[in-house]
Amino acid sequence: MKEFKGVASSRGIAIGPVFQFQRAELKIETCQNQDPFTEWARLESAVETARAQLVQVYEKALSETDEEQAEIFQFHLLMTEDADLLDRVKKALEDQRTNVEPIFMAVSQDYADYLSKMDNEYFAARSVDVLDVANRIERILMGIAESPTAGLKVPSIIVADDLTPSDTILLDKSLVLGFCTAQGSATSHAAILARGLGLAAVGGAGSEILTLANGTNLILDGGKGVV
Repeated sequence: MKEFKGVASSRGIAIGPVFQFQRAELKIETCQNQDPFTEWARLESAVETARAQLVQVYEKALSETDEEQAEIFQFHLLMTEDADLLDRVKKALEDQRTNVEPIFMAVSQDYADYLSKMDNEYFAARSVDVLDVANRIERILMGIAESPTAGLKVPSIIVADDLTPSDTILLDKSLVLGFCTAQGSATSHAAILARGLGLAAVGGAGSEILTLANGTNLILDGGKGVV
Protein backbone atom coordinates (compact mmCIF):
# COMPACT_ATOMS: atom_id res chain seq x y z
CA MET A 1 0.00 0.00 0.00
CA LYS A 2 1.46 3.35 -1.09
CA GLU A 3 1.34 6.34 1.27
CA PHE A 4 1.37 10.03 0.42
CA LYS A 5 2.12 12.51 3.19
CA GLY A 6 0.71 16.00 2.99
CA VAL A 7 -0.84 18.67 5.19
CA ALA A 8 -3.80 18.07 7.48
CA SER A 9 -6.29 20.49 5.91
CA SER A 10 -9.68 19.30 7.17
CA ARG A 11 -10.31 16.53 9.71
CA GLY A 12 -12.13 13.35 8.78
CA ILE A 13 -11.60 10.07 6.96
CA ALA A 14 -12.78 9.36 3.44
CA ILE A 15 -12.54 6.11 1.48
CA GLY A 16 -13.40 5.93 -2.20
CA PRO A 17 -12.27 6.16 -5.83
CA VAL A 18 -10.12 8.89 -7.33
CA PHE A 19 -11.64 11.53 -9.58
CA GLN A 20 -8.90 13.61 -11.22
CA PHE A 21 -10.04 17.23 -11.44
CA GLN A 22 -8.33 18.75 -14.47
CA ARG A 23 -9.22 22.17 -15.80
CA ALA A 24 -8.27 22.83 -19.43
CA GLU A 25 -5.54 25.45 -19.79
CA LEU A 26 -6.73 28.74 -21.26
CA LYS A 27 -5.00 29.47 -24.58
CA ILE A 28 -4.81 33.24 -24.69
CA GLU A 29 -3.81 34.73 -28.05
CA THR A 30 -2.68 38.27 -28.80
CA CYS A 31 -4.31 40.29 -31.59
CA GLN A 32 -2.58 43.51 -32.65
CA ASN A 33 -4.05 46.88 -33.65
CA GLN A 34 -7.22 46.63 -31.57
CA ASP A 35 -9.37 49.58 -30.56
CA PRO A 36 -8.69 50.19 -26.83
CA PHE A 37 -12.18 51.61 -26.27
CA THR A 38 -13.83 48.51 -27.73
CA GLU A 39 -11.58 46.21 -25.70
CA TRP A 40 -12.24 48.17 -22.50
CA ALA A 41 -15.99 47.86 -23.11
CA ARG A 42 -15.57 44.09 -23.54
CA LEU A 43 -13.75 43.91 -20.21
CA GLU A 44 -16.38 45.99 -18.44
CA SER A 45 -19.09 43.65 -19.72
CA ALA A 46 -17.13 40.55 -18.66
CA VAL A 47 -16.51 42.00 -15.19
CA GLU A 48 -20.22 42.71 -14.75
CA THR A 49 -21.04 39.12 -15.73
CA ALA A 50 -18.39 37.84 -13.32
CA ARG A 51 -19.89 39.91 -10.50
CA ALA A 52 -23.34 38.44 -11.15
CA GLN A 53 -21.87 34.92 -11.12
CA LEU A 54 -19.95 35.60 -7.90
CA VAL A 55 -23.10 36.81 -6.16
CA GLN A 56 -24.66 33.42 -6.98
CA VAL A 57 -21.53 31.60 -5.77
CA TYR A 58 -21.58 33.63 -2.54
CA GLU A 59 -25.22 32.73 -1.93
CA LYS A 60 -24.46 29.03 -2.56
CA ALA A 61 -21.54 29.17 -0.14
CA LEU A 62 -23.70 30.89 2.45
CA SER A 63 -26.35 28.16 2.18
CA GLU A 64 -23.81 25.29 2.39
CA THR A 65 -21.24 26.61 4.87
CA ASP A 66 -21.49 29.71 7.04
CA GLU A 67 -20.91 33.44 6.81
CA GLU A 68 -17.19 33.22 7.63
CA GLN A 69 -16.49 30.80 4.77
CA ALA A 70 -18.81 32.61 2.39
CA GLU A 71 -16.88 35.85 2.96
CA ILE A 72 -14.18 34.38 0.71
CA PHE A 73 -16.40 35.27 -2.22
CA GLN A 74 -16.98 38.77 -0.89
CA PHE A 75 -13.22 39.16 -1.37
CA HIS A 76 -13.64 37.88 -4.92
CA LEU A 77 -16.33 40.49 -5.53
CA LEU A 78 -13.99 43.19 -4.22
CA MET A 79 -11.35 41.97 -6.67
CA THR A 80 -13.68 42.84 -9.57
CA GLU A 81 -13.80 46.41 -8.23
CA ASP A 82 -10.05 46.85 -7.73
CA ALA A 83 -9.53 50.32 -9.24
CA ASP A 84 -5.73 50.09 -9.35
CA LEU A 85 -5.76 46.78 -11.23
CA LEU A 86 -8.40 48.00 -13.69
CA ASP A 87 -6.56 51.31 -14.26
CA ARG A 88 -3.39 49.39 -15.09
CA VAL A 89 -5.31 47.32 -17.64
CA LYS A 90 -6.86 50.44 -19.18
CA LYS A 91 -3.48 52.15 -19.55
CA ALA A 92 -1.92 49.02 -21.08
CA LEU A 93 -4.77 48.82 -23.59
CA GLU A 94 -4.06 52.38 -24.70
CA ASP A 95 -0.29 51.78 -24.88
CA GLN A 96 -0.25 48.34 -26.49
CA ARG A 97 -3.46 48.41 -28.57
CA THR A 98 -3.92 44.64 -28.40
CA ASN A 99 -6.96 42.62 -27.32
CA VAL A 100 -7.77 42.75 -23.63
CA GLU A 101 -7.31 39.03 -22.80
CA PRO A 102 -3.48 38.91 -22.61
CA ILE A 103 -3.26 42.32 -20.93
CA PHE A 104 -5.80 41.53 -18.22
CA MET A 105 -4.14 38.19 -17.47
CA ALA A 106 -0.65 39.73 -17.35
CA VAL A 107 -1.74 42.45 -14.90
CA SER A 108 -3.60 39.90 -12.75
CA GLN A 109 -0.62 37.53 -12.77
CA ASP A 110 1.69 40.36 -11.64
CA TYR A 111 -0.62 41.08 -8.72
CA ALA A 112 -0.86 37.38 -7.82
CA ASP A 113 2.94 37.03 -7.96
CA TYR A 114 3.31 40.03 -5.65
CA LEU A 115 1.00 38.44 -3.09
CA SER A 116 2.61 35.00 -3.36
CA LYS A 117 6.02 36.45 -2.43
CA MET A 118 4.77 38.14 0.73
CA ASP A 119 6.25 36.83 3.98
CA ASN A 120 2.81 35.98 5.30
CA GLU A 121 1.14 32.65 4.60
CA TYR A 122 -2.38 34.10 4.65
CA PHE A 123 -1.68 36.86 2.13
CA ALA A 124 0.48 34.56 0.00
CA ALA A 125 -2.45 32.15 -0.24
CA ARG A 126 -4.66 34.97 -1.53
CA SER A 127 -2.75 34.89 -4.83
CA VAL A 128 -4.93 31.88 -5.68
CA ASP A 129 -8.02 34.06 -5.25
CA VAL A 130 -6.67 36.69 -7.63
CA LEU A 131 -6.11 34.08 -10.34
CA ASP A 132 -9.47 32.44 -9.61
CA VAL A 133 -11.23 35.72 -10.38
CA ALA A 134 -8.95 36.47 -13.34
CA ASN A 135 -9.59 33.06 -14.91
CA ARG A 136 -13.33 33.49 -14.43
CA ILE A 137 -13.23 36.81 -16.31
CA GLU A 138 -10.96 35.35 -19.01
CA ARG A 139 -13.39 32.47 -19.62
CA ILE A 140 -16.22 34.97 -19.97
CA LEU A 141 -14.19 37.07 -22.43
CA MET A 142 -13.37 33.95 -24.47
CA GLY A 143 -16.87 32.49 -24.30
CA ILE A 144 -15.70 29.31 -22.60
CA ALA A 145 -18.18 27.39 -20.46
CA GLU A 146 -16.07 24.72 -18.83
CA SER A 147 -17.20 21.82 -16.66
CA PRO A 148 -14.19 19.88 -15.29
CA THR A 149 -16.49 17.58 -13.28
CA ALA A 150 -18.77 16.52 -16.13
CA GLY A 151 -17.47 12.95 -15.74
CA LEU A 152 -18.12 12.80 -11.99
CA LYS A 153 -20.90 10.24 -11.66
CA VAL A 154 -20.22 8.36 -8.41
CA PRO A 155 -19.14 9.58 -4.93
CA SER A 156 -15.37 10.10 -5.20
CA ILE A 157 -12.32 11.68 -3.64
CA ILE A 158 -11.43 14.75 -5.71
CA VAL A 159 -7.71 14.83 -6.61
CA ALA A 160 -6.26 17.99 -8.12
CA ASP A 161 -3.08 20.00 -8.45
CA ASP A 162 -4.92 22.67 -6.47
CA LEU A 163 -8.52 23.78 -6.07
CA THR A 164 -9.70 27.35 -6.19
CA PRO A 165 -12.49 28.48 -3.86
CA SER A 166 -14.89 28.55 -6.81
CA ASP A 167 -13.92 25.00 -7.81
CA THR A 168 -14.57 23.82 -4.26
CA ILE A 169 -17.93 25.44 -3.62
CA LEU A 170 -19.39 24.61 -7.05
CA LEU A 171 -18.76 20.85 -6.77
CA ASP A 172 -21.82 18.63 -6.31
CA LYS A 173 -21.27 17.75 -2.64
CA SER A 174 -23.42 14.62 -2.93
CA LEU A 175 -20.64 13.20 -5.12
CA VAL A 176 -17.66 14.41 -3.07
CA LEU A 177 -16.18 12.25 -0.30
CA GLY A 178 -13.10 14.40 0.29
CA PHE A 179 -10.29 16.40 -1.31
CA CYS A 180 -6.62 15.70 -1.95
CA THR A 181 -4.44 18.33 -3.61
CA ALA A 182 -0.82 18.21 -4.74
CA GLN A 183 -0.33 21.80 -3.58
CA GLY A 184 -2.14 23.82 -0.94
CA SER A 185 -1.92 24.40 2.79
CA ALA A 186 -4.13 24.39 5.87
CA THR A 187 -4.79 28.12 5.34
CA SER A 188 -5.84 27.88 1.69
CA HIS A 189 -9.41 28.86 0.95
CA ALA A 190 -10.11 25.38 -0.41
CA ALA A 191 -9.06 23.93 2.96
CA ILE A 192 -11.17 26.48 4.85
CA LEU A 193 -14.19 25.68 2.70
CA ALA A 194 -13.62 21.93 3.12
CA ARG A 195 -13.75 22.40 6.90
CA GLY A 196 -16.90 24.47 6.57
CA LEU A 197 -18.48 21.76 4.42
CA GLY A 198 -17.43 19.02 6.84
CA LEU A 199 -15.35 17.21 4.20
CA ALA A 200 -12.00 15.53 4.83
CA ALA A 201 -9.10 17.16 2.98
CA VAL A 202 -5.34 16.73 2.58
CA GLY A 203 -3.22 19.38 0.88
CA GLY A 204 0.39 19.44 -0.28
CA ALA A 205 0.47 15.69 -1.06
CA GLY A 206 2.90 16.16 -3.97
CA SER A 207 2.63 15.85 -7.73
CA GLU A 208 2.76 12.03 -7.75
CA ILE A 209 -0.86 12.02 -6.53
CA LEU A 210 -1.81 13.41 -9.96
CA THR A 211 -0.61 10.23 -11.68
CA LEU A 212 -3.25 8.04 -10.00
CA ALA A 213 -5.81 6.69 -12.45
CA ASN A 214 -9.47 7.58 -12.05
CA GLY A 215 -11.17 4.89 -9.99
CA THR A 216 -8.10 4.06 -7.89
CA ASN A 217 -9.25 3.46 -4.32
CA LEU A 218 -7.91 5.89 -1.71
CA ILE A 219 -8.04 6.14 2.07
CA LEU A 220 -7.75 9.80 3.05
CA ASP A 221 -7.09 10.89 6.64
CA GLY A 222 -7.57 14.64 6.84
CA GLY A 223 -6.63 14.74 10.51
CA LYS A 224 -3.18 13.26 9.93
CA GLY A 225 -2.60 14.66 6.46
CA VAL A 226 -2.04 11.21 4.97
CA VAL A 227 -3.42 9.45 1.88
